[in-house]
Amino acid sequence: MKAARVRKASPEGNIYTFPGNVAPSSAIEIHTDVPRPQITKPGEMIIQVKASSIYRDNLEWNELYPPHHALLGNDFAGVVVEVHENEQEFRIGDHVYGMAHANRGGTWAEFAIVTSEEAVKKPENLSWEEAAALPGSALTADQALFTHAGLEMAAVQPKRVLITGASGCVGMYLVQFAVAAGHHVVAATSSKERNEAFLKSIGAHEVVEYNEFNTLEPFDLIVDSVGFQVLSDCWSVAKTGGTLVSFDSCSWAYREDHKSKGVSKEGVRALYFIVEPSRESMSRISEHILKGDVKGHVLKTVALDDVRAAYESVHSRGLGHGKIVVLP
Repeated sequence: MKAARVRKASPEGNIYTFPGNVAPSSAIEIHTDVPRPQITKPGEMIIQVKASSIYRDNLEWNELYPPHHALLGNDFAGVVVEVHENEQEFRIGDHVYGMAHANRGGTWAEFAIVTSEEAVKKPENLSWEEAAALPGSALTADQALFTHAGLEMAAVQPKRVLITGASGCVGMYLVQFAVAAGHHVVAATSSKERNEAFLKSIGAHEVVEYNEFNTLEPFDLIVDSVGFQVLSDCWSVAKTGGTLVSFDSCSWAYREDHKSKGVSKEGVRALYFIVEPSRESMSRISEHILKGDVKGHVLKTVALDDVRAAYESVHSRGLGHGKIVVLP
């Protein structure tokens, strides 16, 4: 079968590792002779991948490197073509979508192994492309707000919520989920001129630029998807007793780093997490889709043969809103 793989070493023979020697995008290769995956244990099933999507930091995931050797691609939408003999939930022919675990991946391919914990049945009102654009980003947003921050899913006491990187692939779901739950959402962006109309269209109550933080009242919850200076600046608008959440791959040590630099604030709960596949979260996401109060956004579609160039393009500013979807 055809599938994307990361070359294990540079042309000079230096093994790619994390951290220290992360593979460049030029190490992404398309192979046409990859063996089709096989079911090895209960809970696994094989899908024919109809669509997958690109994360801007795919090559910065430590699971791709020794000793893990995970494969490229995590989001999936596809058709079940084989199940374990003990499978109770899914049947051959089911249309499913979800996120394959980071320690396995493999959805930039014609066929992939996924598990019954990672997949849910695809809502009929989602195309393959829309379904593939949702899982990783929407799961991150759902888990940031409700699993880790503990935000009420149906607000009895609405909170003030600040979302940074609000027009990005995760930020847009953070905005939509928090609004749907009944909270007051302020969306932060680098450019109101470029992004304000879009952010208002998905429900944001207010839109601000990062240089306006000094004009804002404190927030009960801040979810940062940008990192770096923006994350540092979030402390200044965090309410005492409030919560600051980050999941950006470059921010994993921000709590210790900011404390050592005197940036952090006492009385603020600071959290960092890595998204995990979850049928429970995916079921909530599907409910939102079926009700129509959350929408997926596809920026464009590309063939698997063009995935390297597409990966390089996701770092460009002003591309638009939504995910780049890969069609095997």
